[in-house]
Amino acid sequence: MSRKCYDVSFKLKAIAVAKEKSKEAAAREYKVDPKRIREWCSQEATLKMLKRKGKSSRKRLAGAGRKPLDENMEDELFDWIAELRTRNVRVSRRMIREKAKALADPLGTDFKASVGWLRLFMKRKNLSLRKKTSVCQKTPEDAIPKLVTYIMHLRRLQIAHKFAHSNIFAMDETACWMDMVSDTTVDFCGAKSVPLKTSDHEKDHFSVILTGGGDGRKLRPYIVFKGKGTRLIKELQKIPGVVVKFSANGWMNDGLMKDYLHSIIGSFSFSKRLLIWDSYKCHISQATRKETDKMKLHTATIPGGCTKFIEAPDVVWNASFKSHLRRSYDTWLSEPSVHEYTKGGNLKPPSRSLLCQWIKEAWNDIPEERIRDSFRSCAITTKTDGSEDNHIHCFKAGQPCEAGGEELLKEMETLNADSQNADKDPFASDVDEEETEENEACIDDTDDCDDETTSDEEQ
Repeated sequence: MSRKCYDVSFKLKAIAVAKEKSKEAAAREYKVDPKRIREWCSQEATLKMLKRKGKSSRKRLAGAGRKPLDENMEDELFDWIAELRTRNVRVSRRMIREKAKALADPLGTDFKASVGWLRLFMKRKNLSLRKKTSVCQKTPEDAIPKLVTYIMHLRRLQIAHKFAHSNIFAMDETACWMDMVSDTTVDFCGAKSVPLKTSDHEKDHFSVILTGGGDGRKLRPYIVFKGKGTRLIKELQKIPGVVVKFSANGWMNDGLMKDYLHSIIGSFSFSKRLLIWDSYKCHISQATRKETDKMKLHTATIPGGCTKFIEAPDVVWNASFKSHLRRSYDTWLSEPSVHEYTKGGNLKPPSRSLLCQWIKEAWNDIPEERIRDSFRSCAITTKTDGSEDNHIHCFKAGQPCEAGGEELLKEMETLNADSQNADKDPFASDVDEEETEENEACIDDTDDCDDETTSDEEQ
């Protein structure tokens, strides 16, 4: 038998009769079950608010309808979220889903904690994602001519030297912080302030240099911590799969760049090699050029202001890498049992050895296929005849530099006209004002919930 639905006006009239006479009398007059009258009376304040908002025809209140799979489980999950937020610990949507699956496992159900379930759970519990806005960078006016010139330079190099994909490398320094606090968290709707717990080390940074090959190979991360490191260097250098160094300010310099070239790229090779990087000052310094010449290592410099369009790490790798780092940090921050404190009672940041482990895991988590595809989408390993130019990401429809595709097509007519100057890097002295130490974003805000199809399904 189907149930009848009653709007707000009907319910308020029944409540008025119940107040004047009795609930049983109201049930008889309006031909409903007395239980409904008692239920409506308990909802009187909400019903009156809906009427004032002009929603008298509404037939279902918030929270009505199909009930969640297990209310006790959701209550326990909500308490967990509330406990973390009272400590100002960031709560991501991924953390909620993982915790929900852990709580549902003992129930013996096929609960998937889908994106659809998450959306409805947050609605039921009056939770929302709070986010700080930011100003987008403008596209430089000369970006397209620079990008086209850079791609043509890469193609002349490839024609002249015929580099194997396994001998083409891309690298990028990226700044990370001891406190990897994102600017978003799940919190209660209407909260006037959204504080986030940290260990007060938001300004303590370190550098991570990621290097990948055109064949998808991932080279060891090169990590630079701030300080002399005399006490920790031996311990950290024993960690397999990473190279750990120290500098006075935590940034790369000419001396560390020389060490990076020999320890990561390699001092000697029987094959011709090409390294692609941005115009950061220690990449284009005289000392570094002298070292690359000694190693017989060809380099190509990405033009200033264009890394966000054509640098493989910036376009493809870094978002996934930093998202994984942030998840590791969020998990660590939500587990007080693993925290260490100073004598004054302040929370210490994650140890350097733990950070190295997170970096290894985050880098290993990126598939080799994604590294390989990034070289093609950034015009590094596309065919020199232009037949694969449709794969160049920054020239695709809807991208800020989409007009560059036609400009590149025009320039292709001159490809073989000046092959004798293939090794002359047009941007070797083009210092990138955007590539300063302070400009690096800490951790990308991707919460990895958008990689699944949103569903209203309660599972």
